[in-house]
Amino acid sequence: MSAYVLISAAALTFCALIGLGALFAPKWAQGVVRLVPDPAPERPGGFSEFRATYGGLLFMLHITALIILLRVNNPVVLLAIMPISAGWFGAGLGRTVSYLADGPDNRAPGMIPIWIAVEFALALAIAAPVLHLG
Repeated sequence: MSAYVLISAAALTFCALIGLGALFAPKWAQGVVRLVPDPAPERPGGFSEFRATYGGLLFMLHITALIILLRVNNPVVLLAIMPISAGWFGAGLGRTVSYLADGPDNRAPGMIPIWIAVEFALALAIAAPVLHLG
C-alpha cells in the first residue's frame, strides 16, 4: 500500500470519525459548527439535523470512500473518491469567501483561517492517490 493511499485513508478515517461523533453526540457537533437547533417549542427536532447531516451523512460518505480506496486496485475506480475531495475543497473555498466577505461579527476570532487550512488539507489528502497518478 502506497504512502498516498495511507494519507488518504487517514483523512477519510478522520472525517468518518467526525461524522460518527456527530451521529452519537449532536451537542458536540453543535459546538463545533456553532449552530443551534430551532429553540421554538412548536418546531422540535433540531438535533435530528445534526445527527443526519453532520453525523450519518459524513460517516457513511467517508466510510464508503475508505472501503473503495482500500478494496479496489484500479486507478479509474479510485476517481470515486474525488467528489469527496472536491466537497472538502468547496468547504474551504466557501469558508475563504466567508472570511473575505463577512464582517468580523460573523467570524470566530482566529478560527476561520485554521478551518480553511484543515479543509484544504483534507481535500488534498483524500485526493492524494489520484493526484499521484497524474
